[in-house]
Amino acid sequence: MSEQPESQETPQAPAGVIACLTSAFELLAQAPQLLLLPLVLDLFLWLGPRLAANPLVEPLLTAIKATAPTMAETQSLYQALTDYLTEFGQGFNLFALLSPGPLLGTPALMGGQLTLESPLGTRATISLPSASASLGWSIVLIIVGLSLTAVYLGQIGKHVLIYTEAPLPGPTTPLGLWGQLLRLMVILVFLGGGALMAVSTMISIIVLISQTLASLLTMLFISLGLFIGVHFIYTIPGMVQLRHAPLPAMQESVLLTRVEFAGVMQLLLLAVVFTQGLNFVWTLPEPSSWATLVGIGGHAIISTVLTLTLFIFYQERLAYLRVLQNAFARNAAHVTH
Repeated sequence: MSEQPESQETPQAPAGVIACLTSAFELLAQAPQLLLLPLVLDLFLWLGPRLAANPLVEPLLTAIKATAPTMAETQSLYQALTDYLTEFGQGFNLFALLSPGPLLGTPALMGGQLTLESPLGTRATISLPSASASLGWSIVLIIVGLSLTAVYLGQIGKHVLIYTEAPLPGPTTPLGLWGQLLRLMVILVFLGGGALMAVSTMISIIVLISQTLASLLTMLFISLGLFIGVHFIYTIPGMVQLRHAPLPAMQESVLLTRVEFAGVMQLLLLAVVFTQGLNFVWTLPEPSSWATLVGIGGHAIISTVLTLTLFIFYQERLAYLRVLQNAFARNAAHVTH
């Protein structure tokens, strides 16, 4: 009797965006304590004192006024910029830097609200004496904010591992994760700052030749930056769940993104629709109304669900990639024998 060839099992496709989103809602229902840190941070940014940003904005306003153009068509643009910076300096709360950014910060709705009012009345304002003091406090607040992020993401990663029963190392200590997030922040500032300086220099030279060409190149560079940034979406989950250092996590993220780029775009589209669409709803109540509590609660739930979705989505792709690698290795071994 002839020997039958060994059957090759087709790897099961990873769970899609909707399946991961459903799992994230189920996980949050089992672990509602994940909402605690976002809620506390948002309540502080809403009802607590405001750390004024005026000292950081005033040097920019002075520089803009000193270089204001005389051409009528550009004066309106400069005036609009001046008005925005003035409003920003009067309303922005430097304590919002406790949430440095998406995934690098604990989700917070009220950080972007330029308001001086709360249901308790006009909020107390803490003024700083100089721009250097404001800059120093900004750096301190970002560092402290990353420590809050380490606690938040560590809890996210731990509960995702418990829910999915994935054979991964899981989060390290909050102190260890905080150190990795600080390293990632330095890398992003270095790379982003260098790229911004290079592009700004190029655009400032080209604008002397043609404003239309400069505008087209600006849009091109923005699109290129977004395309590159998409490839690093898995960096944070890799740092948390596999305890990777920032650079290896970024390299792995690029690989996983290329494996299923369409799935990543679907996830990003879902995140944009949820965050931008619902943030409009959450901010409908006036900050001086207690109805803002509904928006804060809703934002905490949706932001945490989306973070959980990203982690589950990442683990599904990581497991699928490992299955493919093992299958390729087995096939290569059969060929050699």
